[in-house]
Amino acid sequence: MTQLWPDSFFPKDLSTFIGNSNIVESARKWGEQWEQGKPQKPLLFFGPTGTGKTCLAILLAKYFGWLLFEMNASDSRTKDVIERVAGAASQGSSFSGKKRLILLDEVDGLQGNADRGGVAAINRVIKQSKNPVILTANELYGNQKMTSFRSLCQLMQFKKINYLSIAKRLRELLESENLEFEPEAVKLLAQNSAGDFRSALLDAQTLAISGKIDLLSVRGLGYRERQQDVFKTLGAIFKSGTVEEIRKARFKSDIDSQMLFNWVEENIARHFTEGNDNAAAFERLSRADVFNGRIMRRQHYGFLRYSSELMTSGVSLSREHDYHGWVQYQFPSLLRKLGSSKGMRNLRKQLGLKIGKKTHSSSHTVMSQDLPFLQTAFLKKDKAIALSAALDLNEEEIAFLAGTKPDTKRVKAIFEKAQELRQETISEKRKAMQGLEEQDLKEIEAKPVEETKPAKQDSKDLHKQTSLF
Repeated sequence: MTQLWPDSFFPKDLSTFIGNSNIVESARKWGEQWEQGKPQKPLLFFGPTGTGKTCLAILLAKYFGWLLFEMNASDSRTKDVIERVAGAASQGSSFSGKKRLILLDEVDGLQGNADRGGVAAINRVIKQSKNPVILTANELYGNQKMTSFRSLCQLMQFKKINYLSIAKRLRELLESENLEFEPEAVKLLAQNSAGDFRSALLDAQTLAISGKIDLLSVRGLGYRERQQDVFKTLGAIFKSGTVEEIRKARFKSDIDSQMLFNWVEENIARHFTEGNDNAAAFERLSRADVFNGRIMRRQHYGFLRYSSELMTSGVSLSREHDYHGWVQYQFPSLLRKLGSSKGMRNLRKQLGLKIGKKTHSSSHTVMSQDLPFLQTAFLKKDKAIALSAALDLNEEEIAFLAGTKPDTKRVKAIFEKAQELRQETISEKRKAMQGLEEQDLKEIEAKPVEETKPAKQDSKDLHKQTSLF
């Protein structure tokens, strides 16, 4: 009893792992591919707490004999730490020659200041790792920082464990410890755990310490409140009929206010399809956006209570019709577009800075006013070559202005001609400078040297000087 039951009854191998059996088998096959020398994409385990995400990663390392390297939410996960520690561990094998399993736990918990640069560093580890990598997260779609991980990893969603499986396992453990219990009480305890096996173990241990596990004591614990994913939150917002239900759904979700706003905005049109419900919902959402703007301008976060109510209760209760069917909610397209265009936006900013330095203009002026004219000029090859040479553009920058890809023949031809033109210009300047230097040297040599004779001093001045002494 001195040790917590989740630690005491930790599964010994993959066969004793309960729930999500399809994921267990897929993860095992993934590990076998690594063992055969076939590198695989990193795995991203996501789902509710207590469903065995971290547990399965540990069991996989034990099954294949890999050295486990774990970095969790309690560790400092800045750019330098991740690159120095996790990055180094991902490159080589252990002393025994076995692979290392890099486990990055709770990556959705990365914080802006505490884990500065952590997302970019983890992405580099994922792309460059020569060892198997597993990431875990509770929420995949409600966190903008998870966008890059979704495209780089093989996603495996953990479902809540069936309460009957939890009850069966609890009975086995209680019998092994010779503890008294009522079967119906254990069943109720499993139901109240809401699919979280770890919390079910903790509740069972609490009751076992105090005495017999019976229905009365289990009812005294009550039902555990769980954080729910964004899809259930949206369903509650769009379908609930009272402010109390909507608030409860919002408070149970760990998604931040701005992200929830984006989700609601994206899915209003998918859910409200009858009458004027669509327009009315967007009208309420626009009012919420007005308050968000006031928060940013005035830094007065007291307005958040108004924007939060308008974008949830306001949107939901603006409808005139009831909707009960299933709707496939979509990830906010705005965030998806921003994520996919990040490289292009960075290139645009880089061009603005480079051209602005050449033309003595601000980068903002270049991006807003000059780039459209340059893109038009790049339609003609001779002008594109001249401008590329004058502005010293690389292939990516030429491709951006030409509206094509860097590996096309047109871009390569423009870049090569521009480099030749730059070399010719530099050579001409050097020749001109050398000519000026030679001409100056000849003029200096041709100029006669005049002998300077000492000036005659006046006798009166000489007398004045000697009289002082």
